[in-house]
Parts: sequence; structure tokens; C-alpha cells
Amino acid sequence: MMTLVVVVGVSGMALWLAWPPVAADVVLYCSVDRDQSERLVDVFRQETALSVDFQGDSEADKSLGLAQRLSREKASPRADVFWANEILNTVWLAEADVFDPLPPDVLALFPERWRDPSGRWVAFGLRARVLLVNTALLPDKSDWPTRVSDLLDPKYAQRGLLTAMAAPLTGTTYTHAVALLTQDEPATMAFLEAVMVAVREGRMKVTPGNGAAMSLAKDATNKVAFCLTDTDDAWIAKQEGFPVEVVYPDQGAGEVGTFVIPNTLSLVKGRAHPENAERLLRWLASPAHEARLAAGPSAQMPVREGVAIPADGHVKRPGIDFRVAVSDWLSVGRNRDRWLDKLTRLFRPAN
Repeated sequence: MMTLVVVVGVSGMALWLAWPPVAADVVLYCSVDRDQSERLVDVFRQETALSVDFQGDSEADKSLGLAQRLSREKASPRADVFWANEILNTVWLAEADVFDPLPPDVLALFPERWRDPSGRWVAFGLRARVLLVNTALLPDKSDWPTRVSDLLDPKYAQRGLLTAMAAPLTGTTYTHAVALLTQDEPATMAFLEAVMVAVREGRMKVTPGNGAAMSLAKDATNKVAFCLTDTDDAWIAKQEGFPVEVVYPDQGAGEVGTFVIPNTLSLVKGRAHPENAERLLRWLASPAHEARLAAGPSAQMPVREGVAIPADGHVKRPGIDFRVAVSDWLSVGRNRDRWLDKLTRLFRPAN
């Protein structure tokens, strides 16, 4: 019951205070960019008349803040549902027993590759790690890069051009690095160390994030021939009308394929609103929601073949339009912090 209290201040003005505050029907922790995610949650609010306490991450946290919060709150959780913009922290939290298994019929909505073997999360709405090429600087397609390792190709520096990528310390660039390190640590560390050599020699730029790398590559005056970034950032540059094209790297015979990073959904163990949490989970796990992500500004790729995508072709179908790199997500999550100190020492001076 709400109590209305009148407080008379020293000026004689009456201040009306309502208390206690009205509790939400369900609490969502969401690390997807707020300008992209909360408008979708508003649709759920309108369709169900449920109030949602939306808790987002700051840009600086890059999805780490809510993960740490969920870990700290494990004994007395506040969140009901976790919608993450990547998978690294989701697996780490699942291994720490923060999540309950999802309903079997929700798990069945997703291909085996995109669900946890123990049923604690599902993955959807992919972004790919792509090369964004400035076609004003590289008008001849034969000069375009085709592999991530082409970031180090000296032929671009010989033409007075640079390449760029984000430092692998946060966000999807860090998840990408950890995935590669779990597969082949010596080769990946050799590549990353060579990146820093190229930075010191003035052949490469390392930026704080993917958006900054995209900004360098989209503007020909920066002399950045191409960068490694995510498809959502690449799509922004194309929508803005810059002379850029997207290359899905490592598609040749014997190459690893293009790395992708999914959104994930989980139910928090010990949640306070179990029925409403399941309603929100089912709504977020629906094909209709994945189609909204595909049609939205982040142009995320569905993992389910029947989900609608825009007709103009800018949203690809993974496994059909390009080959996806195989990732052992459990190993990636379990090794979340294994190389962080080493990568920080290597990249912090450039970041």
C-alpha cells in the first residue's frame, strides 16, 4: 500500500512524498546498448502491461559491470533475467552457478550450436568480426584484405596507408582474442605482439573500441585503408554514406571462418519474480524478437533460418552467406581472465 506524506519545509512549502516506491513486476539486467534494447523492451511493456525495471551497463563497462554485479548479488539476487550483448561473461556466470536451467521448450527453439549443453543460456542475434574497407583508398577490389592477419600486411604501409583495430581489452575485441587464445595461444600472442610492433612503427592504429576504429576507417582523410570491427559498427558507417564495404574474413580454403559473437539470455537463480521472468524470457527468446534485432540499427544476424531479415541483404545468414568460425564457448568463458593481465601490459600503452 502506498502512503502519502506531507512535509512542510522551512519556507512553508508543502512537499508531497510518495512512499514506498512501486516495485517492478520483473527486473532485467541488460548489457545491450540502451538505445537499441530498451525500445524493444518497451514493446514488451506495451504488450503485457508489466512494469520492467531495466538495468543497463554503462559504455565504459562494456558489459563487464552487470556481470560483476550479478556475481556479487548471487546470494541475494536482484535481477530476474539477464540479456547480454556477448557470451564470454554469460558462460563465466553460468559456471559460477548464477543461472537456472531454462525451460526445455525454450531451449528447443534454438539450434544445438547456439545453446548451452547444460541448458543455462541460449544464444541469438549475432554480430560478426569483419574488415571495414575504405573504397576511396582501396578502389581496386584485388587490393582488399581477405583475412584478419592482413592487418599486418606491409603493402598498405608501402602505399602510405594504415590499418586499425581496437585494443583487445574490453568488449567483443577481448572476447575475440580470448577465443583465439584458447584455440592457439602461441600463434595468437605472436599476432598480437606483431600488432604492437606495427603500432610502434607507425603502420597501425590501436583504438579504445570498435566504434573508434570504424571512425578512422570510414574517413579517407585518416589514411586508414581498413579496420577490424563489428558488423553493427560497420553498418553505421555504411548508413552514413561513407565509401566503405564489408569483408567477412578468413573464408578461403583451410581458413578458420569469420568469428561471431551472440547475444545471450539467462534466468537468474533465486529470482524474485519467477512467473514474470519466464514471460519476459519467452518474449526475448522468440523469433519475432530476433527479427526485430535484425531489422534494427545493430543489424544482428539471426541464428534461426526461419527468422525474417531485411530484404536489402545487409543482414547476412551465418552458415549460409559466410562460413562461421567454430568456437568452444565453454572454454572461452572458463578462460575469461586467463590472459587479461598479459594483454593489458601489452596494449595499455597504446590505449
